[in-house]
Amino acid sequence: MKEHTLSTFVTSSMSASPKQLATLRDQLKAEIGSPSTNLQKCNQLLAQSKIVMAELGAFTPTPGKPDASVLLVARDILETGVYYSVRVKDIASFERYIAQLNTYYHDLASVLPPSPQMYPLIGLNLLRLLSQNRLSEFHTSLEAIDPEQLQSSTFIKQAVDLEQFLMEGSYNKVWSTRSTVKGDEFMFFYDILINTIRNEIAGCSEKAYEFLPLQDAGTLLFLKNTEEILNFANQRGWKVNPVEQKIYFGTEDSNAVEIPQEQIITQTLAYARELEPMLFLFAVIMAALLLFSMVFFVIMFSDLECDYVNPIDLCNKLNQFVLPEMGAHAFLFFMFLVNGSWTAMILNLPLVAYNIRKVTNNRHMYDATEIFRTLSTHKKECFFKLAFYLICFFYFLYRMIVALIAADA
Repeated sequence: MKEHTLSTFVTSSMSASPKQLATLRDQLKAEIGSPSTNLQKCNQLLAQSKIVMAELGAFTPTPGKPDASVLLVARDILETGVYYSVRVKDIASFERYIAQLNTYYHDLASVLPPSPQMYPLIGLNLLRLLSQNRLSEFHTSLEAIDPEQLQSSTFIKQAVDLEQFLMEGSYNKVWSTRSTVKGDEFMFFYDILINTIRNEIAGCSEKAYEFLPLQDAGTLLFLKNTEEILNFANQRGWKVNPVEQKIYFGTEDSNAVEIPQEQIITQTLAYARELEPMLFLFAVIMAALLLFSMVFFVIMFSDLECDYVNPIDLCNKLNQFVLPEMGAHAFLFFMFLVNGSWTAMILNLPLVAYNIRKVTNNRHMYDATEIFRTLSTHKKECFFKLAFYLICFFYFLYRMIVALIAADA
């Protein structure tokens, strides 16, 4: 049998002609269209046709070469090959035939007359892409189609409507279109699409419910009778209780990842301990800067009392540092809050609240017209902040040393 097939191929390649290609095309169409199709013979005819097409240059056609008559015959053979691939359920072969036909449908559109099988096959390919959940390629294929055909061609519109239903999550509408699907070829990819949807719903149901009544599960999964429900349940590994008429999922998610809680907590605490020395080193530097700022404020108020500076110059100078001083202290408070240093945060909380109250009441800036009347109050506030920042400085320094010792240990 192998020697006979090989000799037939050799003979075909030696006497390749347009007439021979047309004869093979006619034999192939007659066989694929007969009530009792011999798929093995179709495969042999396709193999012989491909050899002749290769000899005639039909696999790499260009306008004017080969003749238009040869291109028409080659296009008919490739279109028949598409239907053959669906009959034998060979999706990879189907994809190759469609890729070869795209050259005839688009690149040679100005040379060849339109094929009556063009839009049915394009619609069939769109349905294949939907069934494989290849939505990006689906939309890329849509862009190459004449916009008028999106509504006028029932084959294209069918695929577009199904994609819209899928995007909406209206799976019941996808199921209801089953009665409108025409042709065994379209039904083949439609069943794949329904099976994909059914498995998607089943996966979601496993996570959402512990059990479902049999009838409810059948309605949800678009299964017609109890036998189909039981077969699908066995495929998914579900437990069926015939007495209660319920399906118990009880399946473990193989993709679920167990989170090592104790390890994460331990690592987080370790990171916090490593960051604590750096945090309090930063706090020591900030406390020193705030301390010096309060010393500067006290010196300026003393110069005002001794009449070394006038009220306007004093207020202009000090008002430049009021908001930066409050902001720096608030940022330090925020760092303690984020790091979880609760003692240091509570220590700084009263001053933060006091500063916020002053800003909201618009009493944080110094007024040159009232500075002499409120001078004693401002000095007391500065001395209080000076003492507070001094205490904080030594407390932060102590905490930094303790954190460094703990880190080394």
